[in-house]
Amino acid sequence: MGAHKRNSTAGSDRGPSPTPQVAAALAERLGQLWPEATCELDHQDAYQLLVATILAAQSTDKLINTVTPELFARYPDATALAAADPVELEQQIHSTGFFRMKAKHLLGMAQSVVERHAGQIPSTMEELVALPGVARKTANVVLGTAFGKAAGIVVDTHVTRLAARLGLTTNTDPVKIEQDLQALLPEREWVPFPNRLIWHGRRVCFAKKPACDGCGLAPLCPSVALLGADADASKAAAKSSKAAAKSSKAAASTSSKGAASSKGAASASSKGAASSKAAASTSSKGAASASSKGAASTSSKGAAKQPSKGAAKRGPSAGARR
Repeated sequence: MGAHKRNSTAGSDRGPSPTPQVAAALAERLGQLWPEATCELDHQDAYQLLVATILAAQSTDKLINTVTPELFARYPDATALAAADPVELEQQIHSTGFFRMKAKHLLGMAQSVVERHAGQIPSTMEELVALPGVARKTANVVLGTAFGKAAGIVVDTHVTRLAARLGLTTNTDPVKIEQDLQALLPEREWVPFPNRLIWHGRRVCFAKKPACDGCGLAPLCPSVALLGADADASKAAAKSSKAAAKSSKAAASTSSKGAASSKGAASASSKGAASSKAAASTSSKGAASASSKGAASTSSKGAAKQPSKGAAKRGPSAGARR
């Protein structure tokens, strides 16, 4: 078990091999959960369903249902579609993805239907898979839904995922998965079973986070324990990541405040130094001013005294000469 690789389809390689009894129990339970399950591509006939199914590759039924009304109004049958302008067709189906390849397939399919089947969609597996862009899955969708024929079992991404999780197959190739399911299920289940499995996959057994707690198949599913453990581990990891992010944010905030405090201290120190410098400048200017004033005062007093003495000395001498 320690070497078991966990993934979104885990569960198929654990426990005993699947049996028709297990498959029958799953089919019965799915019938109770999704009694009205059917193909969710909007259509009115085999032609529309075939076109919609080709478009649905690598896309969703919901998106395709927004594109096909206008498409069917413009090309109501295979004959009209066979004569479509490739560029115009590409523009109309652009939003479905891979539009160039899909346009090529649609044109090739329609032209083949017109040339080989008088414009009518064939109703056998051999004839359908011979059409451009039509593989077994698409053929099974059309045969089971439009013609009510159980020629095989539809295997799409949801059936692939759930069949593995439910322990019905260990294969990943769609053709081999179909063969495994056909060996386990009676023919009467070949059409409804995949439709119900698809509904369950879209509404409960999601690829990334399956809702195991509220799953009606949980008592019969061998993957519940592991998927539940994976979910718990994911929650714990998310919680830990959230706590780490919170701690990191707090540390960043503290660091930011410390930096702001250091900046404030540096600013105050700078202001203090500037103040000291201004005081020193003022003191220097005062001292210089005082010194200058003192020197000037002394010089003035000396000058005043000297002429007075000289005059006094010269005065009597002049009077004696007269």
